[in-house]
Amino acid sequence: VVSVTRGESAFGDEKEAEVGIGEGFPLVALAGGATPVTLEFGVQVYGRFSLDDPKTALISNDWVVGFNTVADLGRVLLALRLYHESSHLGDEYVQQFSAERLDWSREVASLWVAYRAGPFTLHGNVALTLLDELGLERPSAALAVDWQGKPGRFLGLRVRPVAGIYSEGAEATAWKTTTAARAGVVLDGGRRALALSVIALDGLSTQRQFFRARSRYVGAEIRFDL
Repeated sequence: VVSVTRGESAFGDEKEAEVGIGEGFPLVALAGGATPVTLEFGVQVYGRFSLDDPKTALISNDWVVGFNTVADLGRVLLALRLYHESSHLGDEYVQQFSAERLDWSREVASLWVAYRAGPFTLHGNVALTLLDELGLERPSAALAVDWQGKPGRFLGLRVRPVAGIYSEGAEATAWKTTTAARAGVVLDGGRRALALSVIALDGLSTQRQFFRARSRYVGAEIRFDL
């Protein structure tokens, strides 16, 4: 749930909610030797909803489907992704604002490199759009850092404070930077976890239908790792 102070959609400043669900399904795992390698099929969808206008609830929804190959080298983690992106406006939103849908359909190759250094993990990403219906410039890049504090105990669960900052840019938007930050706690119950965070974003919209529009929000997040 976010409080939008610079709105990218026609709603402007308002309260909104974003709901997402995703899963990675392992296909092949090479666990022998010193470098485990996993190939998985991943699916993710998330939608943005207006909380101030229930008649036009769904603003947009975005889909990501593809394959991820992950190699664990100890301190270094490599992830190669090949995926399809698509984005769609809500029908009621289109009718109310006479909005025009963008044909956001693209195939992307992406390489992530993560380096673990004690409680910190540094992330770097470079990506290249292979096919794009809009004909936009192809390269993009991102940097991030995560921090995990020492765990404690609460109601029989392991509790860890966490924080992170993420920044990205793309040639398609003249390398304008979008930065997101979060701080919170993770309640770790073993195979399942619950994360509670405060989040903030300033930059360009994360909704692909508004990818050139400025966005700024603060809010609260609940994430379930099942």
